[in-house]
Amino acid sequence: MDRFDIALLEALQNDSSLSIADLAERVALSPSACHRRVKALEQTGVIAGYGARLDPKLLGLTMEVFVEITLNSQSREAMDRFERAVGDFDDILECHLMSGTADYLLRVAARDLGQYDSIHRDCLARLPGVSAMRSSFSLRRIKQMRGYPVR
Repeated sequence: MDRFDIALLEALQNDSSLSIADLAERVALSPSACHRRVKALEQTGVIAGYGARLDPKLLGLTMEVFVEITLNSQSREAMDRFERAVGDFDDILECHLMSGTADYLLRVAARDLGQYDSIHRDCLARLPGVSAMRSSFSLRRIKQMRGYPVR
């Protein structure tokens, strides 16, 4: 990647709705060169997709919860079963396989404690092979991810 690719990635992470013309102007490329570079970054998978950043509070999601999960077994079958099940629940926003004391870290958003209780009972408690679950509630987000560093 050269400086133009880096500039394109930074601009698209900041605002993926930019037209090719606006993007080209922002990174000092012709529109055709800009289009070719963006297509190449998409084809190589560096750009994995596009989306909008939503404000969870405006959606009524005032709670962010991090849930540490420990499994009964770390066998491949147990982990595969757990990971497949996580994919079935839209309430689980992220799932990370971890090193350390917990096997997985989940991120969940909820409107309030009542909704989190429902998510806990109807979603998290149904995940296979769980031996322990520990929830931590975010009190306040200090910094939100705005994109990956590309430099």
